[in-house]
Amino acid sequence: MNIVLLGPPGSGKGTQGQLLAERFDLAQLSTGDLFRQILQDPDHPLYDELQIVKQGKLVSDEVVNAVVEDAIKKLGNAKGIIFDGFPRTVAQAQALDKMLNSMNKRVDVVLDFNVAQDVLLQRLLGRRVCPDCKRVFHIKQRYVECPDCKVQLVTREDDNEEVIMKRFKEYNEKTAGVKEYYLDSDCAYINLTVDDADTTPEEVHQQIISELAKRGLAQ
Repeated sequence: MNIVLLGPPGSGKGTQGQLLAERFDLAQLSTGDLFRQILQDPDHPLYDELQIVKQGKLVSDEVVNAVVEDAIKKLGNAKGIIFDGFPRTVAQAQALDKMLNSMNKRVDVVLDFNVAQDVLLQRLLGRRVCPDCKRVFHIKQRYVECPDCKVQLVTREDDNEEVIMKRFKEYNEKTAGVKEYYLDSDCAYINLTVDDADTTPEEVHQQIISELAKRGLAQ
């Protein structure tokens, strides 16, 4: 099962992707994580082109597609892939279809996270990340270090209000067409609405499983 996660920054795609990957034994492909790995390697051929990520701007389709295609090849014979942060444009969605078609696979499910902007801001400004396992926390949880890795949690460089608002704007402008693209496809398209900041990841996960079960995709 190949799943595409749609939603603005802070909508919970990464957290839900991890939960789904564990539940269904799927590989998780996060373009954000891939970009951050490249940005830590000045010798990488795409290092300079990815500097715009720090400004809250979207990377060109050509570069993103190249990064994702390389990552898919490295995953080998995974049972399925969860795409977190990709595709973000219609051109990327079309490219993904070609990549999967070449392996006789397709996008089976699209999860569209619709989260209120005030909830998103609260989540992102309080988000803390483990630099080792990439697990995401919030300051409300009062963790200073990752309970598993025992290393200090960090704030992502792009988690500041100015960059966040740019990312919201770019997301809304450039990804509207992606939703229409998948709504017109034969995949299972599931809308998830979160307008309460106190909604827990576990509650959202159960909502996802319930919707998948209705479509015969989960038990």
